[in-house]
Amino acid sequence: MLKNPPIINNNDKFFFLKKGVYTFILIFFQTTGDNNTTYSYDAHFWLGSKTTQDKKGSAAILTVTLDDMLGGRAVHHREVQGHESSRFLGYFQPAIRYLEGGTESGFNQVETNAGAEKRLLKLTGSANMRIEEVPAEASSLTKNHCFILEVDHDIFVLMPEGAKATQRRKIISVANTLRDDYHNGRATIEIIDEFSSDDDFNLFFEALGSGSKDELAEDDSTTTYNREDVSAVFLYRVLLGDELDLVSLSKPYRQSSLSTSEVYILDTPCSGVYIWLGKEVDDEVKKNYNETVQKYFDAKGYPDWVQVTRVVEGIECSNFKQYFHNWDTVSAGTKSKVSESDAGYFSGDAEESEAAAKLIGKSASARGFMPDNGGGTLAVTRIAGEQEDLTEAFQSGVSILYQTEAYVFKYQYPDANGDDAYVLYYWIGAEASSEDKAAAKELVSEMEKEIEGDVTVVKVPQGKESKHFLNIFKGHLAILFGGKNSDYTPVNSTDTYEENNVRLFRVEGTELEVDMRAVQVKEDANVLEDDDVFVLETKDTVYVWNGKESQTSEQEAALKFVETVVKEKEIVTVNQGDEPDEFWEILGEKLI
Repeated sequence: MLKNPPIINNNDKFFFLKKGVYTFILIFFQTTGDNNTTYSYDAHFWLGSKTTQDKKGSAAILTVTLDDMLGGRAVHHREVQGHESSRFLGYFQPAIRYLEGGTESGFNQVETNAGAEKRLLKLTGSANMRIEEVPAEASSLTKNHCFILEVDHDIFVLMPEGAKATQRRKIISVANTLRDDYHNGRATIEIIDEFSSDDDFNLFFEALGSGSKDELAEDDSTTTYNREDVSAVFLYRVLLGDELDLVSLSKPYRQSSLSTSEVYILDTPCSGVYIWLGKEVDDEVKKNYNETVQKYFDAKGYPDWVQVTRVVEGIECSNFKQYFHNWDTVSAGTKSKVSESDAGYFSGDAEESEAAAKLIGKSASARGFMPDNGGGTLAVTRIAGEQEDLTEAFQSGVSILYQTEAYVFKYQYPDANGDDAYVLYYWIGAEASSEDKAAAKELVSEMEKEIEGDVTVVKVPQGKESKHFLNIFKGHLAILFGGKNSDYTPVNSTDTYEENNVRLFRVEGTELEVDMRAVQVKEDANVLEDDDVFVLETKDTVYVWNGKESQTSEQEAALKFVETVVKEKEIVTVNQGDEPDEFWEILGEKLI
């Protein structure tokens, strides 16, 4: 049973035990300039060189369990002592530290200023280095590595003549860290190199208990593994069973080659081995994927330390996708996060696309995400200090959004197989409070967990409504300045304008009863443009202003909007250039 795993902070001091196994969930987030935050998740499980086989399997299963607590969004990495990935080593500065011992010793933070029993540490590596505890005896010393000897509050740094300059610089940083973090800054550091006196060397070996500088061993040899073909990449479909059966796929590798109900192994010379799990693969297979990897290693004769990365359909990392031709990020995954990049409304014809873009609206960002034609079932929740169900209100008349609020839309539709699929939109008004934004995001997360089936989550900032989002309202959407204290009815929505009883709307879109909408703008003549249609509402009269380059669809949509929202007022259609004087008196000045 999983019990309260500790949260490790950047300034925590810890070390790795060679008989132990550890699992880390790394959560990274990046905030863009428009305050949108994206998260990425990486799960690493570390295996000590002396750990047992059963602990290796348990670590992989525990990693899956922890990841499930986060919604199964992490890429998994298997790290083996002495062969960790550069990314993993980079988390531990100035160097990762290995000590003897096992899980019975616990994963404990080190007590500072406690002194130290005699301990010999060896520095290995180049860019990302490792500190490994070795037997505290002269036979552990070599001419090509740097060492640290800790005895009580004395820290000896041995830098033999054959040690590289990068190691020399790093070992000093490690020694300073040991002094400051583990000895409360009270330890004495003695540096011993080829320029040190015989007395200094003798002091070091006396503290060690044996040896001399003339007894330093030559470069220690390390057994390495080399693939026969260092440039070949292989992709296999795994046929699961008691025996491992592999079906080799031919190049070029494509995303469409990966079946959602299958398991695949991608074998690369530089990035190690990837195991890809389709979203319809049995849960037990997903949890015990490490057994499949081990069978593959046995069949190929690979050493255990070859790097392994587990990826799940829909959350593939960029390193994995680089081996495939034209990977389509948007279409992958059950719970896909639709990006806010512009796409859609573009036909390939430059002039047609330019015209369509103009019709969409100058502030809009319409994307090509179209799971259906917008004929599904919609449930609406308004977030304005508290949650309010507006599903019934949105089923009649014009659907009205206030820019001071946030809304969550749960849209249900049948997928290609006839199964229920969902899109969770959360629309954020331009002036919505941070509390309402957070509440909308939290509500979406709760809904996503409760829904069984395919779920797509889309954040919709005001002015960046997607084509599908607009299509749901069938051209009956209005976005108003509004107010949180207003009851939600079309009648009351007409009472939200200022004391001068004047409101101005821009009507925009591409197709009547598809994506048309009316957006309230500042009552100022300078916002009028030749290719737009505007609705100017006063106390007694409504003017529908048609720019000389505006489209017929927008003009018709403006009249429908007026007929639905504005009641018992005179409607006057005005073409650009034929405006009456009172029109300009209301807006303040006449455009030149």
